[in-house]
Amino acid sequence: MDRSSSQHRPHPVVLAVIDQQLDDFAAHAAGALGRAASCSITMDVAGELRRSASSDAAAAACDDAEVETGDGPCLDAMADARVVVVDDVRAERRWPGWTAATTAAGFRSAGAFPGHSRSGTPVAVNVYRRHAGPWQADELVRADLYAQQVARVLDLCLHIGSLQHQHRVLREALAAQAAIDQAVGAVMATRGCDAATALAELRSAAGGRNGTLSAAAAAVLDDLQPPRTV
Repeated sequence: MDRSSSQHRPHPVVLAVIDQQLDDFAAHAAGALGRAASCSITMDVAGELRRSASSDAAAAACDDAEVETGDGPCLDAMADARVVVVDDVRAERRWPGWTAATTAAGFRSAGAFPGHSRSGTPVAVNVYRRHAGPWQADELVRADLYAQQVARVLDLCLHIGSLQHQHRVLREALAAQAAIDQAVGAVMATRGCDAATALAELRSAAGGRNGTLSAAAAAVLDDLQPPRTV
């Protein structure tokens, strides 16, 4: 199954914020769903599967098995955008690695609920139960509701992260332009030339060093710094 994605990978700081927020969500969902439920949240970030949060170590081990083997109900739920329910883990044959890990963790049934995020980032909530048997309609509705809330939290975190990235790029661009302006003025003063000639000299220096115009400007300004005294 092709799980490749064309999305850009979020900054590690953004991923850490997502993990923190979803960790609280997983714990709250497990408590609210009751009947000894455990929850884990896995997503596909730019083609890389990662478990983002879990209510406990047992649920984490089950989702980790999915990530390691690239196979399991949560991944199928994300890929097909549909709920995948396992009424009896011991009778399950579709995902051997996940089934073994889930059985070892003491779970008897599970459900994978995909979240529909506006960002297009695949995400799903796995709900594990320690008893076998069919899922009730209200259980499915409540678990799906949590999955959609997780998708909204994910979208919000990614949006904030995107804005922060845009602001950082803008600040860097403004700083680079300021350095270029200063370097042009410095070349004009030292060479006695006009701005066009000074800029052409900077561009020539950048090309000769296989670098950028801003890097050439920084080098010019660095050369003009007075020598440090020991």
